[in-house]
Amino acid sequence: MLKNLSNQSKNFQQRLHSNIHIRKTRFNAVSVHPHYTDATLISHFLTALSITFPQGERFFVETVRNVREQIKDPQLQADIAGFIGQEAHHAQAHEQFNHAVQSTQYNLKKYDAAFEKEMLRLRTLTQRRQLAATVALEHFTALMAGYMLKYPEFMFKGLSSNMKQLWLWHAVEEIEHKHVAFDVYQSIFNNLAQRRRSMRTITIGFISSTMLMTADLLWQDRKTSLYQPKQLLKNIKALYGLGLMMVRLFPEYIAFYDEDFHPKQLDQQDLLEMGRQLLNPS
Repeated sequence: MLKNLSNQSKNFQQRLHSNIHIRKTRFNAVSVHPHYTDATLISHFLTALSITFPQGERFFVETVRNVREQIKDPQLQADIAGFIGQEAHHAQAHEQFNHAVQSTQYNLKKYDAAFEKEMLRLRTLTQRRQLAATVALEHFTALMAGYMLKYPEFMFKGLSSNMKQLWLWHAVEEIEHKHVAFDVYQSIFNNLAQRRRSMRTITIGFISSTMLMTADLLWQDRKTSLYQPKQLLKNIKALYGLGLMMVRLFPEYIAFYDEDFHPKQLDQQDLLEMGRQLLNPS
């Protein structure tokens, strides 16, 4: 009888964990070149995002862990475990990537002090505000993850199989766990006004910082990205593509402010399955 109960418990845990899978990336952070996409602007844009991930992902984990003991629902507890595992791996992989792409001619470390200062500031906020910030940022990452999978010819053009492993892996897992921080926030705080305020604040900070870092990385790489006519033309087209991305994502972004919004309202299951297949081709 005890054996049957043990088996039932294992089966139950497997069902609870079935939607969020903790994987190790096959990305190998060796000899990473700053130009890993066809248009170097997209490389700099993705690298600008990657700069924020190690400290950002660890902050996300902290904000959920801070209130985890208040969650009574076993399914949500299982989802939290998956969320923490995935985000921990993301932070580690992007830290390795950032270290590999860093050089005397391509300086990513210059942003470390500013991010450390911002993380310290965020940690002085209430648990509600910290978690609301995580919820807002998770919405952004899920939107961009979906866009990467929906328009791979734009975001992934020129990527080596090694670099695809990093960005596809991250995109797939962001979509898998996109609801977790939101569900934790709703279960404990369920404060619509705070959720909206945090999204407005995060929107300004996230977009402005990403644009400034991308522009700075582009300028650091100006000999290739701006002074070579062929690459400059590609980057002009890529800039238009990034603008188009913002226009296309706006309806999904603005839906966040609806009172009855939930991340799963945006059905990305087909994109998720496609991403999983690309990540693990048979």
